[in-house]
Amino acid sequence: MGYALPHMHKDIPGAPRRRYAIWLAAGFFLLASAPAFGHAPPPDQIVVLTVQIAKYPTNALLYLERSDLHRIHSDWKAALTDCRRALRLDSGLAEVDLYRAKTLRDAGRVKQSKRLLDRFLAKKPRHAEGLVTRARVLVKLHRHMDASRDFTTAISELADPLPEHYMERSQALVAAGGEHVDVALRGLDEGLRRLGQPVSLQLYAIELELLSERYDAALSRLTHIAAQSPNKAVWLAQRGDILTQAGRVCSARIAFHDALVFLEELPPPRRVAPAMTKLRVRIHTALNSLEVQTPCGEHSP
Repeated sequence: MGYALPHMHKDIPGAPRRRYAIWLAAGFFLLASAPAFGHAPPPDQIVVLTVQIAKYPTNALLYLERSDLHRIHSDWKAALTDCRRALRLDSGLAEVDLYRAKTLRDAGRVKQSKRLLDRFLAKKPRHAEGLVTRARVLVKLHRHMDASRDFTTAISELADPLPEHYMERSQALVAAGGEHVDVALRGLDEGLRRLGQPVSLQLYAIELELLSERYDAALSRLTHIAAQSPNKAVWLAQRGDILTQAGRVCSARIAFHDALVFLEELPPPRRVAPAMTKLRVRIHTALNSLEVQTPCGEHSP
């Protein structure tokens, strides 16, 4: 049938399996003012689609699009009902399996979801959204290497892959075992080159460098991020965190002190903003902790 495919809503990526303590605080300052990855659509979008369906009751793809909205609102029963209606209208519409699979996955029925995705991808083996969806299901099934391969194929098919596709592929590789960390890093660097250095990928690359105790590589990546950011205090505080983890106490103190200098140079409204106030408290806490460690001379490194 001559339908145009409906919009397929991207899923919110899952969090990495491992996080170092220093990023818990740092992440807050990065994300406190950033928009969320995605938002559930307001209920009136479902109402609008329902009106469209009343006008065009034989358009199977309208039912699929409404199914996806129900899924996002966690109304699994309504989502699956709309999939059945779409299938009755067009028994050859392969995308029904994809939408049913996404709903079943979100409902926790991952094995059933996987079977539907296998059937869908047998018909459309290079379908990027289907591959990404199956990769996420495979992660839930702890089949991390298979998931990374699906992410790789999906990325190769997408004209505009998203940072989360590279991120989730790397996370799957890391979850498959420490021996895959270098491959995960190469995949992140591929995404950084292709997508224009998104901060989310840069930060995860730093995390993986730290996982392997490659502190100089982590600091080099952090320097690159800081050069693109007007708020040097956040990145200097993270530099202090990395240097502390590396055992370079004197250099860590210098980084934290420099961060405080930049904080004091901010315009008053920004300087007293809640995120900056918390950052200041965190820096002072770190410095107090470092004071009880090895003394540093005036010209210590």
